[in-house]
Amino acid sequence: GSMIDYIVLSTQILDGVGAGIFGTMYVLVTSDISGGTGRFSLTLGLTTSAMSIGGTVSGYLGQAIAQDMGYQQAFMILGVMSLVPAVLYFFFMPETLSDEESGETRSSGEAMTGIAEGEESESPYGQLA
Repeated sequence: GSMIDYIVLSTQILDGVGAGIFGTMYVLVTSDISGGTGRFSLTLGLTTSAMSIGGTVSGYLGQAIAQDMGYQQAFMILGVMSLVPAVLYFFFMPETLSDEESGETRSSGEAMTGIAEGEESESPYGQLA
């Protein structure tokens, strides 16, 4: 096989791993956001619809731009467009896991000091932990 075959295969593997991680994480984030509201299925349906519509529009827009301006310009334009939601998500998406759920109400140093001084655990599992 040629080197290009290995490059294509490696990108396909990376795409599969990324899709698996993303597919799991977006369901978990949706669950965290809608937790306790009774609207998990509605929220999951809306986010799935938004991703499907985005994928469809992106494919059409990419093809139209590539046909008019070339593949390199289409790649650059869609890449810049994808940075907008990525930056917004990075700066404005709050942590969805509460302190109680994470079990990290104290730093590890404080927890170790508490253990050394004989303090009781603040575990959500009661006496089991």
